[in-house]
Amino acid sequence: MDVIYVNKSNRHLFLSESEPSVIALGFFDGVHLGHRQVINEAIRIADEKKLQLACMSFFPHPKEVLKRDKKKIQYLMPMNTKQRILKKLGVQKFYIVQFDQDFASLTPKQFVQKYLLEFGVKYAVAGFDFTYGQFGEGNMDRIKTDSNNSIEGVKVNKVDINGEKISSTLIRKLISTGKMDIVHRYLGEHYQIKGQVYSNTKTVEVVPSPYYLLPPPGVYEVTVSKGNESDDQVVLITQDATKIIFPAHNKRILVNQEEIHISWKKRLSPGLFTILEKQPKHNVMNKPVFTSGLL
Repeated sequence: MDVIYVNKSNRHLFLSESEPSVIALGFFDGVHLGHRQVINEAIRIADEKKLQLACMSFFPHPKEVLKRDKKKIQYLMPMNTKQRILKKLGVQKFYIVQFDQDFASLTPKQFVQKYLLEFGVKYAVAGFDFTYGQFGEGNMDRIKTDSNNSIEGVKVNKVDINGEKISSTLIRKLISTGKMDIVHRYLGEHYQIKGQVYSNTKTVEVVPSPYYLLPPPGVYEVTVSKGNESDDQVVLITQDATKIIFPAHNKRILVNQEEIHISWKKRLSPGLFTILEKQPKHNVMNKPVFTSGLL
């Protein structure tokens, strides 16, 4: 998969390399089941029309630039993880457009002309609520008009579970409230992060890589993986929520300075937290847990 970082200064450099394509549009944070529906529709059209399959996303998050939300934007995954998933899904070209004030000021027609039409897009696929251009005035119903009838806009209907729309916002809310046991229903898999191990004789800690969202402080059941190895564990997220504590006596794949992946299964009972603090050695489902000396 070709990954192309585009901004207003270098945009013209890639125009000669563009091919007729079907493009999936969106921020795609988490690449959840709603996003995959958009990408699958783009795949279907690309296969049917014998066109290149492309995807376009934006960075940083529009809310971060437009300051519509005073809260700090929390991401579900870094861009390189998003790239890996999109490549696995079959995307051939991934455009990452720099979202800044100048880009946000483009009219809907300017966006379509400069970033879709001139890049060879023939079909643009996005969710039913995708908007583009200044003030979000553009939508999938007007792409054909904005492209002088050269691009066909394909709108994917809402993907929901029990009437609730699958969205990155919803998934962030679930993670932020510790509901790790149901996140997979919306993501299609357990939420996974990457981090680096810092180990000594007393503690084993993992510091998450940037652009991942941690659940709130508490005790969680997880699966740790590195390469082809995996191990079920129980971990603690500390009150400052900046690191993850593992049991010091269980270091099977927790090697100092190495990177691991952590899949979050479920939050354990709040009462267990107090029990573990008071009892240095305690097993949950026959799994080792941290001791009070780690707190």
